[in-house]
Amino acid sequence: MAYCPTEAKYGYEDSRFEKAVDAHFHCSICYNVLKEPMMCRNNEHIFCRGCITEHLTVNSHTCPECNEDLTVETLRKAPRLASNYLSELKIKCDYSNRGCPEYIRLEELDSHVKNCGFAPATCSNEECGMVVNKREIIHHESAVCEYSKFKCHTCVKIEQVVQEMKEKMEKE
Repeated sequence: MAYCPTEAKYGYEDSRFEKAVDAHFHCSICYNVLKEPMMCRNNEHIFCRGCITEHLTVNSHTCPECNEDLTVETLRKAPRLASNYLSELKIKCDYSNRGCPEYIRLEELDSHVKNCGFAPATCSNEECGMVVNKREIIHHESAVCEYSKFKCHTCVKIEQVVQEMKEKMEKE
């Protein structure tokens, strides 16, 4: 039996896609939609790069479908037709659970995720550590956070005057 990884670096879950994905484009190890498709050299069985690499490292040096000899070095990239089909599929953003409504072409997913306003961002104010959406971090840090580093200029001036008055009174 092939090792079945569950980490995010392996295939994409079907539920993330806008439309049903043809069964021929699913990995026979993780059963998800192919991510970085690779195939065995002789019988062209197709797998996610992460899944087949893990299988060959952990289990054996054979194809999990046909049991022919296979190593990471003898893997081949999937045909361009498969890569082109996959790259055009529309998939939910990685941050859909944080509110991102976007469906992005699979080939643009990494770029979108790097710039997505719904990505988690941790407040940089000391003692806070709250996680908010990236698009809300400036507002949170400057207007909402009780540990805000930003000061009201008027308040600072008042504090200076009060301090000066205290010092003056102490001298008298």
